[in-house]
Amino acid sequence: MIEEIRIPKLVKQKKTQAEEIDELMLYIEQGGSLGMQMEKKLEDLPEKYVVLLVISQDRYDLLIANIVKNFTKKGFSGIFVTLNKGGENLIEMLEKNKVDCTNLFVVDAVSKNGSIPKASKNISYVDSPQNLTELEAQIIDFAKKMQSEKSFLIIDSLSTLLVYNAEKTIEKFVHGLGEKMKELGFKSIFTIRSKTRPEIMDVLIQFSDKVIRSESNIKP
Repeated sequence: MIEEIRIPKLVKQKKTQAEEIDELMLYIEQGGSLGMQMEKKLEDLPEKYVVLLVISQDRYDLLIANIVKNFTKKGFSGIFVTLNKGGENLIEMLEKNKVDCTNLFVVDAVSKNGSIPKASKNISYVDSPQNLTELEAQIIDFAKKMQSEKSFLIIDSLSTLLVYNAEKTIEKFVHGLGEKMKELGFKSIFTIRSKTRPEIMDVLIQFSDKVIRSESNIKP
């Protein structure tokens, strides 16, 4: 099943607008409509699932932040695998978008490529995106430590893993990890860039309960 999310365009507020219009624009700018759309797309899924989120660059951070916010506001604990920015930078971005990160655990596969980061109880580090064995081990380790019955996993993004690993390797990784997280009762969202080659996308879709496409140019 493939569904789409329309990314609202930013509209500059004019000082002459009525107060209620100002509030509406602020709500949109903070990602309110994105959050509502994403939440609705996930409503009809089973208690544990794997979703492939095909995402464009437009307002990328805002959509990611709202996905996490949708989970945490409902009392979920989560694991966020970041392959595009350091763990501390990710937490900073989420908190800037008013996301409660108290029960969020981060697996950072970026920072060790530079300098060794400071230790953190909520952030673990993987040497490289090529080390899928360690990456999966860190995810499972956090998952087993979590006490919450309401848990989610986000991997951001498979496109980065495809830069460092063979396509078949990633396909096997996604399939295997998705099944393991279902067994542990997780709701999982794997993000991938919209420009990924169709033949790769077709294989990954087979391992997903739903595919959601987030594009900025979708017509009503």
